[in-house]
Amino acid sequence: MSAYPLFDAHPRLAALPRAGIFQTPTAVRALPGYDGAWVKRDDLSNSEFGGNKIRKLDLLLGEAQAQRRRCLLAFGYSGSNFVAASAWHGRRLGLDTIGLLLPQAGAPYVADNLATCAAAGAELALGQSSAGLVSQALARSLRRLATQGRWPYWMPPGGSTPLGALGFVNAAYELRAQIEAGLCPEPERITVAFSSMGTVAGLAIGLALAGLRSRVVAVQVVSTQFATPAKLDRLIAQTQALLRRYDPAIPTRAAAVEIRTEFYGQDYAVPTAATTAAMQAFQQASGARGDSAYSGKALAGYYADLQRGLPGPSLYWHTFNAERRPRGVSPLPPERLRGYLLGDRC
Repeated sequence: MSAYPLFDAHPRLAALPRAGIFQTPTAVRALPGYDGAWVKRDDLSNSEFGGNKIRKLDLLLGEAQAQRRRCLLAFGYSGSNFVAASAWHGRRLGLDTIGLLLPQAGAPYVADNLATCAAAGAELALGQSSAGLVSQALARSLRRLATQGRWPYWMPPGGSTPLGALGFVNAAYELRAQIEAGLCPEPERITVAFSSMGTVAGLAIGLALAGLRSRVVAVQVVSTQFATPAKLDRLIAQTQALLRRYDPAIPTRAAAVEIRTEFYGQDYAVPTAATTAAMQAFQQASGARGDSAYSGKALAGYYADLQRGLPGPSLYWHTFNAERRPRGVSPLPPERLRGYLLGDRC
């Protein structure tokens, strides 16, 4: 099966550069314990260090290379899998990374992702506000311009630009191919975390273009300061415009999206009782790990709907990273970890 069935269906899109870090479709498997429950294992998107961000980064890093950038600039929380994956894969492509981070609740994966950033030589700074991070990003970008002669390639949280979202338009075509191959039934609902919105926007467009009837259940995992229906609609429209820039014959369609806010809890990455129970049940059933920020809250929503007995097959899109750290990357010593979390503030 092709890694980019979207490009097979719309060959003009094949002009988009790719970094080559996403090379094969991710598995879809039955989820034991419930009839008609399925999981898409995007945590297995890259054997070295993956998660769903690889789909976006393959296109974003490809564009950075095509523009001959020498440095990536990525935003996220201190445990950001996106920043860690950017730093790790960027380094292997010869790109430096600047990571601008907001603080978050502690969790084991936070230390793992910071260790990955450190091993990749990323330049990290922790800020207390989005405005502070942008100011720091500008200052550090100017320094890179002075020393490297090029402005860094800026990427918003989660890589959720229209280009990044195309990775999930492609993912919907990939799912269609798996359905046609008899690997899973066409789901009535696809449950996924709703955060930087690129995953949801891409899937909504891709499902409609691929002719699938599935609707998207988007479980809110960040504050409404960052993810709202209006912002999602804007990203969908921008992504559709990018598609039509390459192929004007592509129609502007999008599947229905239901945004669910009741599983968010009190703050970003702070687990609820339902989050913890869902992660435990999922790991026992699938062997895959989850996290308290994204996948755990999406899983809480998915299991709640399974327990309600909603009709039709359903699919949970698992977005976490299967690997704690790339092979050979050791945990950070406590004093160095504290330095990343407390010392270098914007």
